[in-house]
Amino acid sequence: MQRKWAVAGWVTFAAVAVAAGIGAVALASGGSLAGPEQPMSDEDVLASLEEAGEDASEDAASPSSSDSPTATPSSSATPTAEDGGRVLGGPGGTFLAVCEGDLVRIEWWTPAQGWNAANVDQGPAASLEIEFEGADDEVEYTVACVGGVPETGSDDDGDDG
Repeated sequence: MQRKWAVAGWVTFAAVAVAAGIGAVALASGGSLAGPEQPMSDEDVLASLEEAGEDASEDAASPSSSDSPTATPSSSATPTAEDGGRVLGGPGGTFLAVCEGDLVRIEWWTPAQGWNAANVDQGPAASLEIEFEGADDEVEYTVACVGGVPETGSDDDGDDG
């Protein structure tokens, strides 16, 4: 008789454990234990989009006094190639050099995939260096302003063979 109770208890415990496991997996994968929901119809999608658009236009039309002003980007905030800067670089990466009189400044740099910017002298200075390192190669650029335009030379210290 005790064996029947032991088996019944074990089976009950196993069933509860399996149900809890299924529920945990369903919830962890973003689902629920409820049945699948019906997808929205095209009309429902359009109606929801219209409602969202109306809510957004109402919010934009009547800003509250607690809203903080947002900054508008100005064209002079970040120099570009049009502002006297020049995008330079090669296989190791690219960078934007900007001339300020006779001084050069490196505004930003982006290593190529598989490369790192190892040594960056941002300036401003009469001459700057930026170095990109790859797994088997490194490239060092020297940048200076020549006639108000950034110019560069590079030293490729690679092990190509």
